[in-house]
Amino acid sequence: MITTTIAELQSALRLLANDIAVSVPWDALHKWAGSNPLAVEHYAQLQGLWNEVWWEANRATPAPAVYLYHGSAKLTLVRESTLDDPPAVALQDLACISVPQ
Repeated sequence: MITTTIAELQSALRLLANDIAVSVPWDALHKWAGSNPLAVEHYAQLQGLWNEVWWEANRATPAPAVYLYHGSAKLTLVRESTLDDPPAVALQDLACISVPQ
């Protein structure tokens, strides 16, 4: 693993801790792992980094689960919400709200 890329990955995971979702380009992940495709051990290392980042943020709760969405150009990570997060709202629900005229 390359140190600069680890720092970039940790930065992305800090965004994930604050913003619920983040996308990381596959090129950066492959550079970090030194392989294409990622192997099971790389996902385990990513989980370890996520746990470290969550605890460094002084979170009093266990690190929430992170779900992966494999896109063609990037991997999107979405964490479970916590009690501190605003509630999720479905786009279709907002689209159905009529605006008074």
